[in-house]
Amino acid sequence: MRLDIVMPAHNEEHRIGPTLDSYRAVCADPQTRFVVALDACTDRTSDIVASHAARDPRVVAHEFPKLGKGGVLMEAFARSDAALVGFVDADGATPPGELLRLADAADAVGGAIACRHHPTAVLPAARPLRRRMTSAGFSFAVRRLLGLPYADTQCGAKVLRRDVVDDVLPALSTKDLLFDVDLLQVAGDRGHRLAEVPTIWVDQDGSRVSAVKDTRRMGAGLLRLWAARRRRADDGVDAVPAPAVPERAAARPAAVPASRSLVLGGGRR
Repeated sequence: MRLDIVMPAHNEEHRIGPTLDSYRAVCADPQTRFVVALDACTDRTSDIVASHAARDPRVVAHEFPKLGKGGVLMEAFARSDAALVGFVDADGATPPGELLRLADAADAVGGAIACRHHPTAVLPAARPLRRRMTSAGFSFAVRRLLGLPYADTQCGAKVLRRDVVDDVLPALSTKDLLFDVDLLQVAGDRGHRLAEVPTIWVDQDGSRVSAVKDTRRMGAGLLRLWAARRRRADDGVDAVPAPAVPERAAARPAAVPASRSLVLGGGRR
């Protein structure tokens, strides 16, 4: 089954090479493609990706003007015709084996998102306290304002089945860091079933996300999403189902099949 793994990248010359090395080695299936969505890169990122593409035809690069993470993901998803389409951060925080587990779960239920906050998730290095606090606060706001049941909307690893992509993509409107929330909200409102899967996640240095400035901006964006959703509900567009309460899974992610670590949320049962 065809799987496209999209990696949004803006000036990632120091990290995209090792990430592609790792993913190419572990994801050996010839039907798996690695689509690097270049977001107006001004460093050597494009050259490094081109060198990988010269050695492995499964590596594909799409160059875009500055669109932001959500913008380049939307464009790359629209160009894909794979049965499964996923995305991961270019820094390699999500090991390739974990992305493949997400793909298995997505194939079974329609979509899957990685979760760092599940009790069985494995984080070898503790995240900085400020990031943990702002992440927890943002997750709480998402659950209260939008009714999304997910513990970790912002983890940069998600996979969707083709039918879900085709249904959800035209309704997305957010091209910044709120893309993940927009994606999950629209998928839930359209009745799609997604699985939240505990993951192994390796914190990487060099994040460009500011724990204070970007969190404030995301908070403002979250309020805009909430207001837009209320307007659609008042107009009778995209009826919103009651949010589901996810079940907890007890197994460690590295030791069990993906089907035993699913936390189902959103959509119809």
